[in-house]
Amino acid sequence: MEKKLTRFTFYDMYWNVIKNAKDEEIGRFIKAVCAFIFDDIPMSPPKSPQEDYYQACILSELTEVKRIEAQGKVPKKYNQKMLHFAFLDVYYKAIKLMNDVDSGQYLKALCSYMFDGKQPTKLKPPVDSYFDFAKLKLELSKLRAKSGKKGGETERVKVTNEEIDKQVEKDEYVLTFDEFMKAHPHIVNDLYQSNKHLLNGITDWTPIDVGLDYSDYKNCKSLTKILENRKEIELAVFKASKL
Repeated sequence: MEKKLTRFTFYDMYWNVIKNAKDEEIGRFIKAVCAFIFDDIPMSPPKSPQEDYYQACILSELTEVKRIEAQGKVPKKYNQKMLHFAFLDVYYKAIKLMNDVDSGQYLKALCSYMFDGKQPTKLKPPVDSYFDFAKLKLELSKLRAKSGKKGGETERVKVTNEEIDKQVEKDEYVLTFDEFMKAHPHIVNDLYQSNKHLLNGITDWTPIDVGLDYSDYKNCKSLTKILENRKEIELAVFKASKL
């Protein structure tokens, strides 16, 4: 059964096709791609022969990978051949708030950071703020790629790290509890069975991870206290974006 996607795999092949285009063309390109992936809207008609070429270069791969990911599967044969990162629907939400030129600069910043390892500079509003938020999630992608699934010894408490990790869906784009703890070595797993219900509804630790940087709990050492205030932490990002 196909599902509505909340992320898709963005390959360096897509970027290599469009990277030398004008910002406005890049903006129209990523808007068309996102509408096709997230909203099931056919690719919008190109405005020039050049844009027609861009679409022709990527459409077959884009369609095939979308089909695979909509079935809940991982496009391994593509992932093994090309550099890639998870393009989240929240990036699309930001793109929809920008004009074509700004959207093009935004995609250039994402791809430069992920594929070239370069920190974008001189970004202007609103691109700078949207990129700063996306960068937090992109950093997690880099962290997962480096650390994999291996980790140090797990501290055992009445609710073990392994038990907590089982709460998380095994998806290559999901931040596991183990990876969350690696990113925050100061946090101590002090969760007891009596509070195990605090784990209910957690299938991805990314919202908590990102929210910590924007909340009053950034330096909190207690996992229990963090979970008790999870909603406040997760909402901190969105409150900060409105300031």
